[in-house]
Amino acid sequence: MHKVSLTRVMMMRSLLLALLLLWPLLIFGRPAYMVDSAAYQNGGERAVTFVLRKLHLAKPHPRKVPAVAEGDKTVSAAAPAKEDGRDTKVARSILYSVLGYVFGGPGMSMVYMAVFHAVTVALVLVALFESIAGPGWRPFAAMAGFAAFASPLAPTVTFIMPDCYAPVMLGAMAILPFNWDRFSWAMRALIMGFAIFGVAVHTSHPPIALGTALAVSPLLLLIRRRLPVALPKALGVLWAPPILGTLLVLLTGLVGFGHASVAPKHHPLALARAIDNGLARWYLVEECRNPHRYAICEIYGTHIPNTVQELLWSKDNLIVRATPRQLDRIRAEENAILLETTKRYPVQQLIVVVHDVPEQFIRFSLNYFRYGSTIVRSAKGDIILRNPGSGEDPALLYVLDRLTLITVIAGTLALLLWWRGMSPSQRWMVVIVVIGLLANAAVCAIFSGVAPRYQARLVWLVPWLALAIGFARGGLGMVRIGRKEKG
Repeated sequence: MHKVSLTRVMMMRSLLLALLLLWPLLIFGRPAYMVDSAAYQNGGERAVTFVLRKLHLAKPHPRKVPAVAEGDKTVSAAAPAKEDGRDTKVARSILYSVLGYVFGGPGMSMVYMAVFHAVTVALVLVALFESIAGPGWRPFAAMAGFAAFASPLAPTVTFIMPDCYAPVMLGAMAILPFNWDRFSWAMRALIMGFAIFGVAVHTSHPPIALGTALAVSPLLLLIRRRLPVALPKALGVLWAPPILGTLLVLLTGLVGFGHASVAPKHHPLALARAIDNGLARWYLVEECRNPHRYAICEIYGTHIPNTVQELLWSKDNLIVRATPRQLDRIRAEENAILLETTKRYPVQQLIVVVHDVPEQFIRFSLNYFRYGSTIVRSAKGDIILRNPGSGEDPALLYVLDRLTLITVIAGTLALLLWWRGMSPSQRWMVVIVVIGLLANAAVCAIFSGVAPRYQARLVWLVPWLALAIGFARGGLGMVRIGRKEKG
C-alpha cells in the first residue's frame, strides 16, 4: 500500500500547485478584499501590540502606507478597544487576525497572506488527493489543472478571508477516517493540524464541522459491521477536527477577551439576518415598547432597522451606536430573541428556512470578488478598506463560473455512474462531502443569509473527489487502487 509522506516529490508538487493557485495575483495585481479583510489585520495588530507591551518590548513600527485622500469611500475595520480586549466592540478570529497582521506584506496588501493560503491549502489537498488517486504525476497534473483553472479555488485562495480553509476542513473529515493508514505520522499530524486550524478561523466553520460529524456518526453506527475501517478509529478521526477546533476557538476567546465562546465578540449577524427577513423585526417592534426589554431596544426603541445593511454596515450602524457593554448584551440576548421569534412566528420561520437552505445549496458563483479596493491606514491610525466593493466583475471570473458549473455537473454524474463500483471508503467520502455541503448551506443560510460565496468555497470538492476516484478506479488510465477493500 502506497504511503503518503512528506517527501521531496510531495513538497515539489505542493509548491507547484501553490504557484498555479496564485494566478489571480498576476492578473489583478493584488488579492481580493472585503471589509473583514482589513478588520482581520487591524485586530491582529492590536493583539500583537498588546502582547509586546505586556512583555515590555517595543511597539511594532507602523507600516508606511498610502495616505487616505479626503472623499475616498472607506469603511472602518474595527472600533477602538482598550488593551485587555474586554471593551472591544467586535472582533474576528484571533488566530486568523494575528496571521493577517504577520503576513501583511508590503503596504499592508496582504500578498504574503495569499501565499500562505496557497502553500498550506496546496500541501493538504495534494496529500489527500494522492491517498485516493495514487502517487503518479498524471493524476496530480489533472488535479492541479482542474483546481487552479476550472474551480473557484484560485480566487478563493487569493481572497483575504478564511474561506479557503473550509475545504481543507471538510476534505480532511471526509478522507482521513478511511485513508488514515495511507499517511505517514508526519503527514497525519500536518493534515489534522490544518483541519483543526480550518475549523477555528471562521465563525461558520465550527457549526458546519460539528453538524457534519453529528449527521455522519449515526450512519456509521448503523453500518458499523460493514465499515472498511474500525468504527472507533473512523469516529475518532471524524470528530477530532470539530472538537479540537472548537476548543481552540474557546481557548483563544478566553485568552483574548476573558470569555470562552465559539464566536466571541462576533457581529450579531444572525439577529440582523432575522430582522432583515422581517420576523425578528415584527417581534422586536412589539417587545421594544418596553425600552429595557432588550439591549437593542435601548438603542433603537421601536424604530428597528429594516435590513442587514442598515443595521450593521451603514455609517450609523449598531456597532457605532452601541457601547461595548450593550453589544455584549445584544450578543447574549441574540439566541433568546431568535427563539422567541420562532415561537411567535413558527410557520413563517419554517417557510424562510425551507426557501433559503435549498437556494444556498445550489447557489455558487464568483461574482463577489472585487479588485478595486485597497487596505490603508486611516488618519486615526486604524487599518481600513478604501473603496470597498469597487471595481467591475472580471470577465475571466465569469468564464471560471461557467467552468465550475460544468465540472460540478460532470463530477456529480460521474459519481452517480460509478457508485455501485466504488469501494466502501470511496462511497463514504462522497457521503460526508455531500452532508458537509448541506451543513454549509444550512448554517450559512440560517445564520448569515444566502450568498454565492459560501457554497462556492466548497462545491468544487465534488468534481475534485470524482477526479480522484476516477483515477483510483482505473477509469482515467491509472492502475486501480484499493482492490482488497470490501465491497
